[in-house]
Amino acid sequence: MKYKKRILLIDDTNKMVGVLSEAFAKDDDIELVCSSSARNELRNKLGYDYYIIYIHHDGLVADLRNLVIFVTGFLNYMNPVILAFSSDLETMHSIVIPGVGFLPLPVNVDVIHQQAINAIEILSANRSINDVSHLPGNYAIDATLRDKIEKGDKFVLVYIDIDKFKPYTDYYGLFMAGQLINFLTEILGSAVARYGSKHDFIGHIGGDDFVLILNDYSYAADIGTEIIRQFDEGVSKYYEPEDLERGYIEVLNRKGLKDRFGLISLSIAMVSNEFRHFDSTDEVYKRMMLAKDEAKQISGSVMLCDTSKMQ
Repeated sequence: MKYKKRILLIDDTNKMVGVLSEAFAKDDDIELVCSSSARNELRNKLGYDYYIIYIHHDGLVADLRNLVIFVTGFLNYMNPVILAFSSDLETMHSIVIPGVGFLPLPVNVDVIHQQAINAIEILSANRSINDVSHLPGNYAIDATLRDKIEKGDKFVLVYIDIDKFKPYTDYYGLFMAGQLINFLTEILGSAVARYGSKHDFIGHIGGDDFVLILNDYSYAADIGTEIIRQFDEGVSKYYEPEDLERGYIEVLNRKGLKDRFGLISLSIAMVSNEFRHFDSTDEVYKRMMLAKDEAKQISGSVMLCDTSKMQ
């Protein structure tokens, strides 16, 4: 699914709004949104892919630094590139503000446009691919879900977590843990191909945490059931025969004592907007974590579907 990349222009003078709006008008995959530097307004507009800060006079280094700290302080997994302007480049270059690049005044719109396009492409590539599974990561997950919420489309967010993954990794090592992640990655693709649609989204948050963003409610349970079936049937090949026969592994805890852990399983939690309206991705994630925590309390592989109607 193609989603719009969002640029936030912070400009107290509004001098750049018309100029940059015209420059980015030809990019149908980019949305330019404007804001003043007022804290209350910015709080409601943070979480963008790229930031342009227009400095309308010099001597604002301290203000710029504080503004950058404020903006980045509201972001979690994203480290945005920020572009600022000044006529006193010599002074600005002597001051290091992480993540900020400076361009000279007067403004060259073509340079700004190209800088933004290049930076967004690099950021998108870096944020979108997990090194182990080669699936889209947090950036693409959030953007895809955000796009559905804004358009009012149907969605089911499916969270998949491997139970007892850390002790498994401590016992068998990183190579086998990576093999297990690849195994689950193949299962997710197989289940979606069998029961879902070609527009369904498969993502990897990191570690043993995966998500699906499905486009319809009707087949979500079938996909979850198929994932559990394939995982439970195939996971035995990732254990030594003696560990399988015993039914558990023993791993040292932080106190130096051995703890027993049964065979790994899956916890699957599903949240949809079939009966519940969501205004933001944060609302969806909070609901998903409640369902996930409930699923983790149940032994063995389990799937919980949050289909509660609005109260």
